[in-house]
Amino acid sequence: MQGSLVHDALYQLMREGVIPQHQRKRADEILREICIADGMSRIRGWWVYQAVRIGGDSSARPDMLSAP
Repeated sequence: MQGSLVHDALYQLMREGVIPQHQRKRADEILREICIADGMSRIRGWWVYQAVRIGGDSSARPDMLSAP
């Protein structure tokens, strides 16, 4: 849950232009790191990371008015 909260906040900051779009990969890495630190297995953390890398691009774009 912590990882998701931090990740969502980082994406919101990207949508608002506070954080540049090229930092999306780092935001996704932070999600993975927090999930593993909170007890998620490394393989599951890797899958979560892959999911946001593949499907998260549109959620970080400034033209997205609200979170999906």
